[in-house]
Amino acid sequence: MFYYLSKLLGKVQDKPVQKIALGVLLVLILAVVAYQLVVWLRRRGTSGDSWLTLLGQASGAVVKVLIGLAAVAALAAHLSFQSIEFERQRGGVTQRNYDAVETIWGRPHVQNELNAKLVYYTEHYYNKDRMEIDPDKLAASTQPVGYRKEKKTHTVAGNPVIWADHLIDLSLNYRTKGGAKYPGFDTTCRFSYRLENFSGRKLEAVLDFPLPRRQGLVDDLAIEVDGKPYRRPLEMSGDSVRWRIDMAPGVSRAVTVRYRSRGLAHLRFEPGSGRELSNYRVQMVCKGIGADELDYPIGCMTPTRVVADGSDTILTWEMKRAVTRLGMGLIVPEPQQAGYHVAKALAAAPWGLVLLLTLVIATILARGEAIRLVALVLLALAYHLYYLLMAHIGDYAPGLVGGMVIAGVALTSLVAFVQLGSYRGLCRWAPIGLFMIFCVAYPLLAISEQSGLLLTILYVVLLAYGVMLATLTRPAGKPGD
Repeated sequence: MFYYLSKLLGKVQDKPVQKIALGVLLVLILAVVAYQLVVWLRRRGTSGDSWLTLLGQASGAVVKVLIGLAAVAALAAHLSFQSIEFERQRGGVTQRNYDAVETIWGRPHVQNELNAKLVYYTEHYYNKDRMEIDPDKLAASTQPVGYRKEKKTHTVAGNPVIWADHLIDLSLNYRTKGGAKYPGFDTTCRFSYRLENFSGRKLEAVLDFPLPRRQGLVDDLAIEVDGKPYRRPLEMSGDSVRWRIDMAPGVSRAVTVRYRSRGLAHLRFEPGSGRELSNYRVQMVCKGIGADELDYPIGCMTPTRVVADGSDTILTWEMKRAVTRLGMGLIVPEPQQAGYHVAKALAAAPWGLVLLLTLVIATILARGEAIRLVALVLLALAYHLYYLLMAHIGDYAPGLVGGMVIAGVALTSLVAFVQLGSYRGLCRWAPIGLFMIFCVAYPLLAISEQSGLLLTILYVVLLAYGVMLATLTRPAGKPGD
């Protein structure tokens, strides 16, 4: 609470905010004084009130307005505070918790392509002066010769991968931390390749497969060659695994890499820039993600084919012979936080309170009725209690609509009881109708996806109501009563 008040006071200290607040307050005070002056001028002919009477009435009205503004500001601030607290306790995403989920669960999943090269080896002999010795002469020599033998690796130019077909299964697995949900997912990956020795000599294929960078867990890692498990020891270095296979002249061999992992926020596959992709396909099965929820990371190409399969979506990137700097991937849909709509309705409540009281006061003044302070205070309190009751009920089984119904029946009945006993005519029914609008229609419009358009339409309707009030003729009676 102290932090919230400090933050609020910090905003109030901003000069633009201060200027706007002082301007609105000045206009309101002048309007109150002008209204009291009009009432005094109309009564002066019959009552003979002096200027001191006008001064006393105007001062009292200004004090009441200031007290009312302070009360409305307090209620609005409390509603705003409740919105922030509700969002913090029920679905507030924080960077600290996000970092903790990354550490515990996994990071954004970035998978790079396999590096494959064909190599062969030659042996060289050197004397003590680093001069190369002919191995035939060395073998024919009858005298002992000091030498050092070295094995050199030679890489054959060209890409040995002639075909690639990858399959990535992605399943949503949202993680909860601190009352909020974070976009976690599980993956099951299979990367299949066919390599060809296009030279006329026996070679060795050196394969270096980079695992997802800075990933917390890679499980069930398996490598197959020609459909059989690779039995030789693997060379692990950092985030990559390396192995070697023999390649006879002109032969082609199949290599498959499988693993399970998990990640957060997004998954992307990088084939590598400046590399020719021949007979290349990446297929991503997005389980639980509809086609309308698809989004792609920056720097990723759109799929060549998107197929909806029930609640799943299958993305396919297929290239016959291409060179690209773009990757392939998916942004995981953000989870809907617990109480998201309730918190959003609470956030809109303070402005609704201001509009409600403004329209009710305008209705009463336009009809020439006296403002009954008790009825107005009870109306504001009922609005305030409605949103608090709706929020706490809506956070449980009934949901937002259920909370609105229960809180609406209880508080609208209270408002109707007070208003029916305090006013007559339009001043009796308008506050009840306006209360229902701002407790039912207003929050539903505020949380809708088209909130901007729908709320603008509502404001136009309320403006039309204000114009109607300005054109209505007051009923016969004493002005200001």
